[in-house]
Order: sequence, then structure tokens, then C-alpha cells
Amino acid sequence: MEIVSMRRASVFGYGLCLALGAITTGCMTDGNLDEGGASVSSEISLDPTASYTMVGVQSNRCVGPVGGSTASGVRLEIETCTGMAIQRFRPEAMGSGFFRMRNELSGLCIDVSGASPFLGAPIIQFACGTGTNQQWLVSDVTGGSERLTARHSGQVLDVTGQGTAPGTLLEQWSSNGGANQHFFMNEALPTIVIN
Repeated sequence: MEIVSMRRASVFGYGLCLALGAITTGCMTDGNLDEGGASVSSEISLDPTASYTMVGVQSNRCVGPVGGSTASGVRLEIETCTGMAIQRFRPEAMGSGFFRMRNELSGLCIDVSGASPFLGAPIIQFACGTGTNQQWLVSDVTGGSERLTARHSGQVLDVTGQGTAPGTLLEQWSSNGGANQHFFMNEALPTIVIN
């Protein structure tokens, strides 16, 4: 079993570089964060053979597709945690410290719809590919929680309107330090199959 480690990085500088259009001036090279533009805080390890539930810090609810759907293009929401495979995601290393998050049941990946660079773009599940709108930088924030930043836009996974009710949809938004942008990545117990 190989455990993929990456440095935990503050993505403030990363987002700022993208916002200013400074990618070609040294903020990023080959998809890597330039340490001058981002501070390194600690190491994170994600086991690609394990699955994780993503629990919102503000809501204490799990990320999953609307209605437990396994269909491509369905929005992701926060919902009451059930421990079921539809709320579990497996990290897949995509290089340069980015991960694609594949749903354990549907096999689909967390995706920014249409590779949109805009604030409020919907977060969906979609057929896994190599697009940077499915690649997420997992950064440490307070209390052992994580922030997930989309590689293509520099925006983060966000619970819309700081909602806490089941059914509140996810979107991408500018990082603002809000608890609705922080998630606990809890390693799930292996699935037990009874014949």
C-alpha cells in the first residue's frame, strides 16, 4: 500500500496569483506552487487505497450527490452522514500535489461544472478525466480540517451561502477563511460485503 504525501500549503498566494493573472510571472511553474507565493505549513498524507468522508466543519454534514444519485452531472450537497459508499471519496494523485476525488459508489469525480472559472460555479460529480477542474489541492487549515482548491480556478470548495441544512449545494468560491469552506477528511472504514 503506497501512501501519497504532499506538503500542505497555504493557497492564499496561489489564488492571488490567479486573480492577478500572474501565472506567467513566477507564481506557479508547471502547476507547482512557488514557495515565494505560498507558505508551507505541514505534511499531509492521503492513502489512495482508502476512502474518505468529507464532513463540513460548519454543518457537521457529509458531502454527497443530491438524492444519493450515481448519475453523471448531478450536483453535490451536504447531507446527514450515513456512512454509505455514496458519501465516500478515494483520492487519486494527479501530480504536483493535486488529487482527483473519486466517489466510491458511482466511480465519478468531484468536478467544477464546465470547467468554469467563475464564482458560484456548481460542484458536480462527473466522469473522471485529466481536466484541472477535477484536480484539488488539499490544504491544512485550523483544527485539523482541510480546504480543497480547484487547480484550474484557484477557488475553493464552498457550501453555498454558509448553509448548514441538508440539501445545501456546493459551489466554488473565493477562499475567505469561512468554516463553510473547511472539511474534515475522515478515513472511512473498509466496506464489508456479506454474501
